[in-house]
Amino acid sequence: MRLTSVPPRAPGGAGEVLLHDERGALVGQVRFRLCARCRTGRLLGIWILESRRQEGLGRRALRVTLAHGPGFRWNTTLQSGPGRGFFRAVAAHGAVPLSHGRPLCPHLLGPLGRALRRLGPRPSARPPHDEPS
Repeated sequence: MRLTSVPPRAPGGAGEVLLHDERGALVGQVRFRLCARCRTGRLLGIWILESRRQEGLGRRALRVTLAHGPGFRWNTTLQSGPGRGFFRAVAAHGAVPLSHGRPLCPHLLGPLGRALRRLGPRPSARPPHDEPS
């Protein structure tokens, strides 16, 4: 198994850890963002080829990913059911807790999140109500 680590090229940019098998075929990937200023990291996605799951590859790739931000606070994007189980198991083995939710700092919103943030809060749409005459 060959692990390749590609750090983010720019602050807040995405980095990745790639797993290739002995033949060079891609069997896994972890994508992440880092904010050195706020000491936070965000896992954008983790993928392991279904036939290669339960081999410890996800934990191994995650360990390499977390080494990009030692001592950082980390979280993830929305987690699937199997993803929640994976992250609970990883946390139980002494790794950092990896809950999902909004980024831990505003610098890790990504392009879409930054655009939405610039638009600012929108007033909630309320249906018209009848006032007594």
